[in-house]
Amino acid sequence: MKVISTAIIYENPLPHLRSRQSTFAFPVQMDNGKILCTHVIGEAFESVDGTSYICESNDGGLTWSESKPMFDKSNENIPVTDNIKLTYLGGENLVGIGYKFARPNPDLPLGNAETGGLLDDCVYISRSFDGGKTWEKHETVNNAWGPHTEASAPITVLKNGDWISPITGFPAWDGKMTSRVCGRILHSTDKGKTWDDDTICFEFPQDNVTCYEQRLCQLESGRVVAISWNEDMKTGARMNNHFSYSDDNARTFSKPIDTSVRGQASSVCAIGGERLLALHAKRRDTDEPGIYGYIVNLENGKWNIEEEKLLWQPDTPVLRNKAMAEVFAFLKFGQPGAIKLKNGKILMTHWFAEDGQYKTMSSLIEL
Repeated sequence: MKVISTAIIYENPLPHLRSRQSTFAFPVQMDNGKILCTHVIGEAFESVDGTSYICESNDGGLTWSESKPMFDKSNENIPVTDNIKLTYLGGENLVGIGYKFARPNPDLPLGNAETGGLLDDCVYISRSFDGGKTWEKHETVNNAWGPHTEASAPITVLKNGDWISPITGFPAWDGKMTSRVCGRILHSTDKGKTWDDDTICFEFPQDNVTCYEQRLCQLESGRVVAISWNEDMKTGARMNNHFSYSDDNARTFSKPIDTSVRGQASSVCAIGGERLLALHAKRRDTDEPGIYGYIVNLENGKWNIEEEKLLWQPDTPVLRNKAMAEVFAFLKFGQPGAIKLKNGKILMTHWFAEDGQYKTMSSLIEL
């Protein structure tokens, strides 16, 4: 693995005039080669005005256009903080899935530092039929956790045409869970008209292990591989990232399997055959925090690491934010994601905080 170039997707051009923070970027490439990238911009990491923006690259991720807001929010009765990630469906058609928080009290952050709980939210999808220029009205996706759900991964279109996306539950504001602690798969067999979340993709013997920021991909054999960020909510113990897999189009999954990598936010990207690129944000328990890449071979059903590479390092120390819930207190960079471009290169995106500014960036990687 070799990083051959980097580019800033968004950073505040006038930080001395106004606050603009960017997080949670993820790209898709269209048939014409254009790359679209969504990310969130707001006054602060958890600010009430946080909303989804979109930009594009016409040179393979070397440069990015001006970011524009995706949704018209002028008719909202109460403020809503939203984010979304896209999937390309061919032609000019795209679909995005995300989750949005109702913000009736502007003085409350998203997270309750005392309980680890979050404000109420809902999962939604939105569609575009003109290459991402305009977006349809949000369609709510119901699930087991109701208003306490994380849906931070894009939709994956399986080889059989089904749509899937992993979700997990958050504690409510008072710290209580509204359903069991596990990871589930949102599954649609009719292109997003109806959904079920019957499939559990992560469940640990302990009933208190997180499955945050799940990601998944499908290998050439059809095997679906999911990965998640795991911590013990009762003891605060940090765990290695775990993965699970399915050989029946995401209807059943294996038990969680240890990757041996002690990371937090992570993702997987199919790169050909039974191999994938796994990205792990290591913020703690290491002398070298950063985003690490691993080439993994799953031919024998095991997490066989063929190569490890530190792909990005922060320029400033990763220190605890005492105002945030402990599990989120070291969020100084994260949510790495990647797609394989038509030219064979990998485009990785992530966010990071530097000198009080949250920025999003992309990296082109040669395997």
